[in-house]
Amino acid sequence: MQADLRSIIDTVKGALAGPELVHGFVDLAFVGSDPNEVTDDLSNVLLVTNLVHTRLMAVAEEVDIVAMLFTNNHKPTQKVIDRARELEIDLITTHLSLEEVHRLLKAEFGSTLEIKARLQPH
Repeated sequence: MQADLRSIIDTVKGALAGPELVHGFVDLAFVGSDPNEVTDDLSNVLLVTNLVHTRLMAVAEEVDIVAMLFTNNHKPTQKVIDRARELEIDLITTHLSLEEVHRLLKAEFGSTLEIKARLQPH
């Protein structure tokens, strides 16, 4: 199962943090605040997170993350952007919350994209 990354960006009202989109499709969306839960048996992953720190790049080097979507209008630092470019990872930002992105992904892509979520209960 796959979803078009450009369509995902449009759906979540996102914007690219880099100059251009490197990847066309993702096979799985992982939605959660702890990137350490993304395991190396997952591939072609869109990580949706409300965190922005350089540790994300270390996780991305260990598993097959091809794109990161930062929620809550978080903007990656230049250091993260530079490292993502080296690793060929697309960076996307949106003003929506983690929960809102999860709902939209399920509604729009739930039948064509595998979506795993680790959301904190309210």
